Amino acid sequence: MSITAFPRTPSAPTARAHLAHILADIATLDPSRQGHTGPDTPQITAAYAQRNALIWTALTLAHEAGVPAGVGHDPSDPHPVAVYLELPTGQVSWHLPSHPTGWDGHTTRAKYARVAAFVDLVDEDTDR
Repeated sequence: MSITAFPRTPSAPTARAHLAHILADIATLDPSRQGHTGPDTPQITAAYAQRNALIWTALTLAHEAGVPAGVGHDPSDPHPVAVYLELPTGQVSWHLPSHPTGWDGHTTRAKYARVAAFVDLVDEDTDR
């Protein structure tokens, strides 16, 4: 069995600096910061998609930087997934849309069979 080697995790200060830049990008992109409440245009939808991808990146970087962070659930919001970061300056959070489909009932065994099949598929595409 072979494990893919990844680059060394950045040091906490480097991850912290990267996190700060990602958070600044989120603040620049976020339509809700400018008071947007709807309706969505294609441009607004694209901005939210970018923002949401950066929020997931921020969550990863927060863990690397030693910033407490996690995902919660807010059933009272139309976008029930909530990402929380406990910055030294105070808590910040964002609501994100939930996955459009529910759990399909797969087992752990089926999950990893699907993962293996996907890896094989990508490997075949790469070999072409």
